[in-house]
Amino acid sequence: DQNASRDRQLIAPLWHTAAFVPLILGLSAASYLLTRRFASGGAIPGGARLVAYLVTLLEEWGLVLYVWLAIRKRGVTMRRVINARWTSARAVWRDFGIALLVLVGFFVIEGLGTAIFHGRMSTASRILKQLTPHTALELVVWTLLSVSAGVCEEFLFRGYLQEQFRRLTGSTALAITLQALLFAAGHGYQGWALMLIIACIGILFGIVAVWRSSLAPTM
Repeated sequence: DQNASRDRQLIAPLWHTAAFVPLILGLSAASYLLTRRFASGGAIPGGARLVAYLVTLLEEWGLVLYVWLAIRKRGVTMRRVINARWTSARAVWRDFGIALLVLVGFFVIEGLGTAIFHGRMSTASRILKQLTPHTALELVVWTLLSVSAGVCEEFLFRGYLQEQFRRLTGSTALAITLQALLFAAGHGYQGWALMLIIACIGILFGIVAVWRSSLAPTM
């Protein structure tokens, strides 16, 4: 029937996405609840911070595995989703150049958002300050987590969800918007003001991914 035909056109079964979305929201809600206890300025123990980094790493790669197991059954590979097309040094430098422009856009959005929501970001700022590394070991693991996030989040949101939503709705603009909203919703621990900024960043990244037909620049 029509529903079965549409499901076959998706890069993963519809039930897979229906389970993935609440999973993202649930993990975000858990992170929000865990960090609220430090909103008043209470110190996060160093060991707890390190555990948080490691748990987040496991969560990110666990979600990547969950998606990969589904898309591979549809003949979709991670290489195809990322689509770097680095067949020459020129292609590599081109994507690095685009990445620098994306980074500028990132800071512009962040700066404008911070200026607009300045009075509502004190709690988020305190939490983020507590979550940043305080020791050399934490810095190493945090750097690994940051690099990992660049790969995992682009694959999950701009690679998987954006394409899945595009095929579901038939609209690229709607797909970009939906994945950006979920991208923001996945950062519950940062508070609603930062989540709005993150949604705008998600839209920027989504547009670049569509324009380049590749995740390499935003990764």
